[in-house]
Amino acid sequence: MSLPNYPIKVVEITCLVRGEDRASAIREQLGVNVVVGDLADADIVEAAAGQTDIVLDTANADFPKGCRAILAGLRARYERTGIKSIFIHISGTGALTDNAQGKFASEKIYEDIDCADIRAIPQTYVHRESDTIISEATVEGYVQGYVVMPPLIYGRGTGPFSRTSVQIPALIRATLKLKQAIHVGPGLSMWNGVHVQDLVDLFLILMDDALTGTPKASTGLECFYFCATDTYSWKQLASEIGKRLHARGVIAKAEPRELLPNEEEEVLGAWSGFAYGSNSRSKAGKAYALGWKPKHHTTGLFDSIDAEYDAVLEEGKDEAPKVHIDEMNKALGAE
Repeated sequence: MSLPNYPIKVVEITCLVRGEDRASAIREQLGVNVVVGDLADADIVEAAAGQTDIVLDTANADFPKGCRAILAGLRARYERTGIKSIFIHISGTGALTDNAQGKFASEKIYEDIDCADIRAIPQTYVHRESDTIISEATVEGYVQGYVVMPPLIYGRGTGPFSRTSVQIPALIRATLKLKQAIHVGPGLSMWNGVHVQDLVDLFLILMDDALTGTPKASTGLECFYFCATDTYSWKQLASEIGKRLHARGVIAKAEPRELLPNEEEEVLGAWSGFAYGSNSRSKAGKAYALGWKPKHHTTGLFDSIDAEYDAVLEEGKDEAPKVHIDEMNKALGAE
């Protein structure tokens, strides 16, 4: 692969992959280098990062040990070569959430033109520890770091594994189990969404900008980037899931209902109030200033539900939500 806008003629891609079975499939299908390991394998991660110009970290926003291992490798590379590596990390607007439990829509909308409000969120909260150490590393000067904070991610990915995200598939599975669409509490709380491909485009824009040598994208204390394109309440989303699954003959009625307390953990997990009942509102500013042009918000989050339902059937109706539950519980203060 070549990058026509830069003097770099050949790009070597290396992926960190858990398990030799998946590693073999990625080698065969994508023709890239593979390092077999987990983010917890600090020595492996640090060694790989130490040979890398650009790190795209999309694995786990709540595993700071892995982030520290990546940064240790990048620091060693900088000390050895004097070259700052580019580090683009995926976080999330889970860091903005409250404890509304679906009872109200917050007026608070976070913006990223000035990141003071984001930095004020305690480091003990969801995603914040990893976010902060990347920002600090950039301030220190041995890495060029960016933290992308997507809201709910919708749409189907194009990779060989994990082609769906968390929240909409989980809500569809809950609907199938309970035979009716549901929302936490009254469902009044509000979130945003972004299509997975528009999120990928923002990663590429940040990488493109960083590679120019005279980047416009801010880093350091201002390294946080929102990418919201869609706005919805949880009740609106439940209503759309109900309407579309009812139209397909999957459930008997289109109207959603409130999830009962004794159902929450069974169908959505112990963290349901956080993930499906909170407010998390953000406004993308810097991404648009860099030329980001999301393509999917015109069709939108609701129109993705049919494809997400098809994906749920492919993956299995009884699959658990894709979340790193141990790290999430720790970040939320649970035992």
